[in-house]
Amino acid sequence: MTESQKAVQVDGAGAATRNRCGGTGRAADVPARSRRGDIARTLVRLAFFAVAVALGFILLEVPWNDGLPAMEAKYVMPNLAVLALGGAITFLIGQRTRASLAVFVGLCLLSGMANFFLIEFKGQPIVPADLFALSTAASVSSGYSLFLTPRLVACLAAFAAFCAALALWCPKRPVTGPDVMVNCLCAVLLATAGVMQFDRVSIKKECAVKVDVWDVRGSYATQGTALCFLSRAQELVPKPPAGYSAEAVTDILEPFGAQPADTAADREGSASNSAAGPHDGPNVIAIMNETFSDLSSYPGLAGTVAEPSFFREVAADALAAGDVYVSAMGGGTCNSEFEFLTGASMGNMGGGVYPYVLYDLEGTDNLASYFRALGYGTHAIHPAEASNWRRDRIYEQLGFDEFDDITTMEGADTFRALVTDRATYARALEKIDEGEAPQFVFDVTIQNHGGYDTGLVPEADAVHLESDAVNDAEVDEFLACIKRSEADLRWLIDELNARNEPTVVVFFGDHQPGFADWLFERTYGHSVDDAPLAEVQQRWRTPYFIWANESARQQYGSRLTSIANGDATSLNYLGSLLAEAAGLPETPRMRYMEALRDKVPAVNLNGFMTPDGTWHWFKEKAATDEHKQAKRILKQYRIIQYDQLFGKQ
Repeated sequence: MTESQKAVQVDGAGAATRNRCGGTGRAADVPARSRRGDIARTLVRLAFFAVAVALGFILLEVPWNDGLPAMEAKYVMPNLAVLALGGAITFLIGQRTRASLAVFVGLCLLSGMANFFLIEFKGQPIVPADLFALSTAASVSSGYSLFLTPRLVACLAAFAAFCAALALWCPKRPVTGPDVMVNCLCAVLLATAGVMQFDRVSIKKECAVKVDVWDVRGSYATQGTALCFLSRAQELVPKPPAGYSAEAVTDILEPFGAQPADTAADREGSASNSAAGPHDGPNVIAIMNETFSDLSSYPGLAGTVAEPSFFREVAADALAAGDVYVSAMGGGTCNSEFEFLTGASMGNMGGGVYPYVLYDLEGTDNLASYFRALGYGTHAIHPAEASNWRRDRIYEQLGFDEFDDITTMEGADTFRALVTDRATYARALEKIDEGEAPQFVFDVTIQNHGGYDTGLVPEADAVHLESDAVNDAEVDEFLACIKRSEADLRWLIDELNARNEPTVVVFFGDHQPGFADWLFERTYGHSVDDAPLAEVQQRWRTPYFIWANESARQQYGSRLTSIANGDATSLNYLGSLLAEAAGLPETPRMRYMEALRDKVPAVNLNGFMTPDGTWHWFKEKAATDEHKQAKRILKQYRIIQYDQLFGKQ
């Protein structure tokens, strides 16, 4: 080989080597660029996750919370941490897709809007107990009209913009089989860790969260929805009050004839008094009339069509009548039932608690078990879904023999597409006619249920309130309902007086309508937030009476008792008042409640009244001996109530 040929060969080999080396360098650069791209895409997805958490917090609060800008950082950060955990779990379950981020933010928005409408209709945001009553909420929601505000529209627009940004700029992530398993496993581990932390840490102590049960909305507004909701969830299981024991219960009730067996812990298995035959007493019809209220008690409305004139006629001839203070406003009917039937007060339990949906009431002393022990037949009537507020289970637990729900009232007359009061009264009379022994009938009506913008009131039943302060179609429809209720009540009273069946009727409204908030502001001239408790309670009272028909007065006149000091009371006392007025045997607990009423004439969710007629907040410092005595007695009442409800467990 010549030198020139060797040179060419060497040059060719060198070129080939350079080509191979150059090719290898470019090939090695491809994975590096790919890795850098993966990192960039991951960082973008993480950025979108962080934005989703922050936006979720904003959309959870902004629809209803005017105080969000003033929320302290010490509350903002834990709320964000809670939402980040929820967002991470949602993100992992959704396989870290863009859609999973949209779902998380959408859930936050829906929760915020739900809070807005709940506050509009009920005056307070979502609490854990509401989750147990979703079926009830769905059943009655058709009566209310939803609407959009500029703030809600802005929130919807922000959500739409976030979804558009996700679609345009958030990189897609391919999902493989192994990824699915890993993501689901990580979601389970995160959820488990969250539950363990929830059980171990006291949010109330660690995060300095204080949910005021008498101002749940204010607490949520200043401390954040997520944090307050979880704090309330930790307090769903009631704790024994200070000083509670079976011995303490016996000591408190002993002056009223109680023996140790009268405490809840030893009550199971006690024999029914009905074995000796039914008690010789009148039939009792208890009517909890849906939203029956006397709006003429508001300033400037006296003497108008807002006044329930026939009700007042009956009340003037009643054994007891006046105002009964309740612990529900605009909704929460089940809590009014609970207070009336059990004699327990929601003032001892706080806001956002619904015993019907939270607790097992089997074996709890109440009016149904009381009448059943006397040998009475016990019946409940409510022309709606039996599952609402778990009545189908609760009524059985309380001791009702029968429960007539909407399925038993096919073809019944209706008013605004709701079964009339008269139809339920006729059913109550049927129960009395069918029974051989005296009967106790608990009738929960539905005719007057909100909302009041249905436009379904017939022209012949239309009512218009002439008032300078109030001119509203909602109020007019509500008053048309009250007018119809009064006509149906007149029919019942006439029927009972024409019968030779001794019967006592206790009648009361469960709560005022949801528009009581703005009605208060228009008639009082200032916000309820700035009002003293005596004015606040205006929205938490309804009228009541305990009345006996002619036959009962003739047959049991010597037993019947007129209650002289019943012009202002509360629902927890109404059962013992009923027994006293009707001349029925009184249990030690009933006698205890009568003594309690002498010292604390009324108590509800907001506060209590002392014998001088002054209302006090629960947290108000006692300034007089009367006030101090009332607070001391209320501590004993909490012990008695806890034993009644939970001492059996």
